[in-house]
Amino acid sequence: MAPYGTLIVAGGLLVSSEAFLTPRRPLGSAPPSVRARRHGSDDDPSRTNGPRNALASWTAGMYLACLVANPLAAFSEEASSGFEEFAAQGGVMKTDPKCFFDECGDQSKACFTNPSCLKGITCLGNCRGEQLCATQCFARFGSEKLNDWLSCTLEEKECVTTGVKQDTSAFYANPPPALKEFTPKDLEGKWYKVLGYNPKYDTYPCQINTFTPRADGGLDNDILFRVPKPGAGGGSWQNNFVESMAKSKGPQGGASMTVEGKMFGLTFHEQWYVVGKGEGWRAVAYRGDTQQGPYDGAFVYTKTAEAPDARMRKEVDASLAAAGLDPRQMEVIDNACPADTEAAGVSAAESSKEKLEWKDVFDLAEWFRPGTLAKPADFDPNAI
Repeated sequence: MAPYGTLIVAGGLLVSSEAFLTPRRPLGSAPPSVRARRHGSDDDPSRTNGPRNALASWTAGMYLACLVANPLAAFSEEASSGFEEFAAQGGVMKTDPKCFFDECGDQSKACFTNPSCLKGITCLGNCRGEQLCATQCFARFGSEKLNDWLSCTLEEKECVTTGVKQDTSAFYANPPPALKEFTPKDLEGKWYKVLGYNPKYDTYPCQINTFTPRADGGLDNDILFRVPKPGAGGGSWQNNFVESMAKSKGPQGGASMTVEGKMFGLTFHEQWYVVGKGEGWRAVAYRGDTQQGPYDGAFVYTKTAEAPDARMRKEVDASLAAAGLDPRQMEVIDNACPADTEAAGVSAAESSKEKLEWKDVFDLAEWFRPGTLAKPADFDPNAI
């Protein structure tokens, strides 16, 4: 599945300038060639009238404030690998302010009149692009209303775009060598992720994946993982997603399986490369992309929740090294799974509420004027 958290940034919401300094590229590969072109818009939001257009203008403006870290000179090329690379190259996002309410009016109204959906957005604003914090916001305030709003404004109607074609093909070149003898049956059943390669995406606690075969030869992957609550109080949010995996080698012909799905309302694409397998273990590398751009990582499955013993670890490390990955970068995943957890997302009561509270007004100030409220050092998404 899409690494937990990457799609938060994929939407372009609340990405810090630091997030744009180093575009992602495949593990162990050279940077892909980048071509980007800046597109302007003849529309001037300041000329629109009425409260609806004013709200549309600041909504689009907030997207721009969060998406564009450092607008520089215009570009004359034609493609970008995603939002992150486009902004890093100095591109300026293209927005259609009316789109938020003309094309995505129902979704905007549903979200902006619902406190939990609005809190999800303001929670992300307080994170200033920090990865774990943003993931915690989705774990706490995730809902279909928020998903629908992100999906409509960013993907279906493209209220905010780079204005250029997204091209991630270079990122998938020269992938890790997948085992030729792999079949989907090798992943069937229940597996625990016990080692993770990319600390941003692969090392969340209590990761359990259960694969069931499909009639078309693919697999359905039922995914459980926990997002730790901030602070010293402990506890976590339990997340559950199901993704469909196709028996396909991908456009480049090197993958073991491919995945396309949605997480937090936004589409992701992945290619999985099973680089090693043995008795009771599987090693998988992956590359994927969203509107934000490409990402990659790796992990190890075992049939038990414990980290591999010395014998198994030796086999695993050999397969990782043969695939061009550094075994020393693998971190042990905490699969203790204590009972102090609760389901992720808003409750049914929160989701149906349609009246803002006075304290919500203060969070809105940060959207009208970013920087109005200082981010507390101990900001807790669970407390807003």
